[in-house]
Amino acid sequence: MNRLKEDFLNRYNPKRTLEKALSSAISASVQHNSLYKKGVTPKEKERVHCKWTAFLKQKLKDYENEQTIEKYENDIQELRDLMNKTFSASFLSKPHPKFKTDPGFRISHAQKSLSVFLKHLWCMGSVVTPPQCPVDARILAIAGRKYPDTKWGYVNSIEEHREKISFLEAAKEESQSLAEWELELFKIEQAAPPDRR
Repeated sequence: MNRLKEDFLNRYNPKRTLEKALSSAISASVQHNSLYKKGVTPKEKERVHCKWTAFLKQKLKDYENEQTIEKYENDIQELRDLMNKTFSASFLSKPHPKFKTDPGFRISHAQKSLSVFLKHLWCMGSVVTPPQCPVDARILAIAGRKYPDTKWGYVNSIEEHREKISFLEAAKEESQSLAEWELELFKIEQAAPPDRR
């Protein structure tokens, strides 16, 4: 496992910095998951990023110790609600016509950013094993799911999130944590171009 952690960091965070963990977390959460309205200025996006990174940094201390799934789920709901309350004018205000996603900052954005952040910190030895792993269509497909079970960006309720997690739980070994399982599978993807995780 230590070798896998080192490989991950060598590829995605070679300097082992908190700043890179934060930027990777936010980039990964919006890379294939639309968030902003057309015309949102770079200055406004910077305000969003500042609030977002402040929230993630604030949670770092909590995850130095083992946390429950309930705490983790509360954190992703808190992040979603905070961002929508503060920046709703910057986010998409209508459902995506193709994917029928809810507008605004969704559970999918919150979960991906918190989980990628914790993944970096775990690999760096700054936190204990995270309660869950990053979720996206790729990992759901590796877990053996087919469309529409692999859809992820629309997820905006804890119930939908739990269903996706149940697919991953069913695919892993009982003795593995989700974080360990995903890190092992992520190695398979190392030959592909980086996705800024």
